[in-house]
Amino acid sequence: MTVIFEKTNAHCTLKLAEFEEEADILREKIKNDLQPEELKYYENIKNKKRKKEWLGTRILLKEILGYYEPVKYDSSGNPFLDGNMQISITHSGNLVGITINKKNEETGIDTEIISDRILRTSHKFISEKELAELNSDKNKLEKIYLHWCGKEVLFKIKGDGGYDFKKDFFVIIPKIPKNQGTVKAYIGKNESYRLNYKFINSGKNKIILVWKS
Repeated sequence: MTVIFEKTNAHCTLKLAEFEEEADILREKIKNDLQPEELKYYENIKNKKRKKEWLGTRILLKEILGYYEPVKYDSSGNPFLDGNMQISITHSGNLVGITINKKNEETGIDTEIISDRILRTSHKFISEKELAELNSDKNKLEKIYLHWCGKEVLFKIKGDGGYDFKKDFFVIIPKIPKNQGTVKAYIGKNESYRLNYKFINSGKNKIILVWKS
């Protein structure tokens, strides 16, 4: 495990890490902490990538808290912890990111490895007007990822379905995105959030990280 980025303040801790180890090695690092039902669940996971994500999440969470705490999920599939803490989790490639709010306030995180493949699906989460404005922009790819990751964070904050990414979620993108900064985001017309973002170069990859702490 290699920690790529971390940030801590009085009420929130965030860590983004890369796991290059195979699942069997990761399992050895955490197996003595896992509860019997967790081990059973893990053994039933067939996908190798999903196995690594599952193990990496628990290893990183233990690193953040300093002790092992099982991750639980509500009926909508949203992660939660016992006690007065809010948690959000993200995966992309070998990356695992977690943010924890210790004041039990809303939190959300999303990370992606930047690739032009997103151009094929951008029409599904960005309005036609927004896409038209981006077409001739030299920062088009980065801005599309700011839209996507920002809307993913909003979705995780709300924790339930019924939202249209194009019609309900809005992210105000700066004309020239810096390597890090903040953006304003809206759910509908009245609910607003300030989201943090950071672009990270890691090896051959350029990564975007967006979060609300």
